[in-house]
Amino acid sequence: MITNNEPSPRKFKNMLINPRFQFKFLGWFVALFLFITVSLYSTTFLFYYRLKEKALNVGIPNGHIFFKFLGDQKQDLDHLFIGLSITNLFIFIGVTFLISHRIAGPIFKLKKMLVEDNPDSEDFKLRETDFFQELAPLIKTLKDKSQ
Repeated sequence: MITNNEPSPRKFKNMLINPRFQFKFLGWFVALFLFITVSLYSTTFLFYYRLKEKALNVGIPNGHIFFKFLGDQKQDLDHLFIGLSITNLFIFIGVTFLISHRIAGPIFKLKKMLVEDNPDSEDFKLRETDFFQELAPLIKTLKDKSQ
C-alpha cells in the first residue's frame, strides 16, 4: 500500500512528465547518435574505397574476382552495420528517455510543490533512481523555515 509520503508508482500513461523537455532532450541525443553513426559508416566506406584503389595500383585488373570478393565483404559489413545501428538506436532512445525521465521527475515535483505552497502538503520525496537527490533535504529545510 502506498501512503502519501511515498512516490507514486510509475504508470505507462504518466511516462512523459515534461514532453517538451523530454522530446527536445531525445532529439539532441538522436542527432548525436546519427552523427556518430554516419561518421563510423564513413570510415568503413573509406576503408573499402582505399583498399580497392590499392588493389588497382598494384596491378589487379578491375574485373578480377578479388573485387567481387571485396564487394561481397562490404555488402555483408553494410548489412551488419545497419542491423547494429538500428538495435543501438532503440537502446539509445530507451536510455535517453530513462535519463530524461529521471531529470524531469524531480523538476516536476519541485514545480508542483512550489505552486501548491501548502504547509500541510506531502513531503518532497524522490524515487531512489531520480537525479537531484540533494533537493529533498533543501526543500525540507525551506519548508521548515516557512512554517
